[in-house]
Amino acid sequence: MFVVSEVLMGRILELIEYKNKVMEKLRNVLTRDSIDKAIKDPHAKRRPRPCGITIHTGVGCSFICAYCYIYDMGFPAKISPYALTSLELVYSLAKNPYIVPYRTFAAYGSVTEPFLPETREKALEYIVDVYRWLYLPSQVSTKIAIDDEIAGRLKKAEPNLSVLVSITTIEKADKLEPLAPKPLERFRGIAIASKYGLYPYLFIRPIIPSVTDKELDNIIKLGAEYNAKGIVVGSLRITKSIIQRLRSKGVDTKPILDRAPRLPKDREQISIKINDIVLKVEKIAQDYGLKVFRTACKANVDSHNDYCSMCSFGPCGNDKKKYNIDYNDISEYLEYMNLKPLTIDIRSRYVNITLLDDNRNERKIDIARTILAYACRKEVFIKYT
Repeated sequence: MFVVSEVLMGRILELIEYKNKVMEKLRNVLTRDSIDKAIKDPHAKRRPRPCGITIHTGVGCSFICAYCYIYDMGFPAKISPYALTSLELVYSLAKNPYIVPYRTFAAYGSVTEPFLPETREKALEYIVDVYRWLYLPSQVSTKIAIDDEIAGRLKKAEPNLSVLVSITTIEKADKLEPLAPKPLERFRGIAIASKYGLYPYLFIRPIIPSVTDKELDNIIKLGAEYNAKGIVVGSLRITKSIIQRLRSKGVDTKPILDRAPRLPKDREQISIKINDIVLKVEKIAQDYGLKVFRTACKANVDSHNDYCSMCSFGPCGNDKKKYNIDYNDISEYLEYMNLKPLTIDIRSRYVNITLLDDNRNERKIDIARTILAYACRKEVFIKYT
């Protein structure tokens, strides 16, 4: 941990110091064993993905959808709750050198189903405490049919929560996702989430060519009827076993393989090209007044009326919510990291930084780049002289 010596701190160091204070408070609540467990957990070390820091509420998923990649990653078909308590998770995230409170996006549901009976309570506790302590703008993806109880508790936990409700197919759901709730039940869950003031989005991912593209009119029509706030689209990741499973379910895989840059090897995951299908989604969605987002984090920005320009898909969100981070804030943070800036060039969408090449430390640079990107919500480029 780096020590802040200044009494008056800039905006970035204030965020770092806030994390330190969270850990200090939790040390008075957690046992030594709990703290050690939190520090050793991957949530304390992992760099956020583009959609934010993925938070695992469980291990595995019992839906066993034919197109799901998590089983190729080694996750089991039987779900179990994640090992950390909610406060241990908060400590782990606060310890993570890449996390910025109030800024880093949190994404629940990337490799499991958060609201299965085995993990529902833990998922709700995680969402409550992560937002209560760190205020991370949060998003959850689910195939569960959201009911009044879940919607009410989520609204209290994180009032601007982005809720992605996954729909890949209606007509072939019985074959491709037979253990998941029926698609029409999920559409009703969208209406319930909306009724409680949450921000539910129709999550058309993965888009399966020869399946999803043939149902887009009906899927989007139902999304609008059940009051989805918008649509998030995403590609299918293929592996050798996913192709085999889809074939076994009667899916024509030639249109899928035609869109792959190459055939996957073993458990390798490859995303297929779907831009023309996304354009079709956007055209249909226009008729219903629905926004379409090509990345999940865009829906997170939208639900929080936030702003972001950290990647080539940006800028996203409300331009009036840009974060006011100036030269002194960045310079102070770099000095705190024992990095010596030669130049700092702040532009509307990115920041260029040149460092003196006298103490090169690639991990420290990686941390600094991530922290500055989230603090500024801009792309950050760092190079040495």
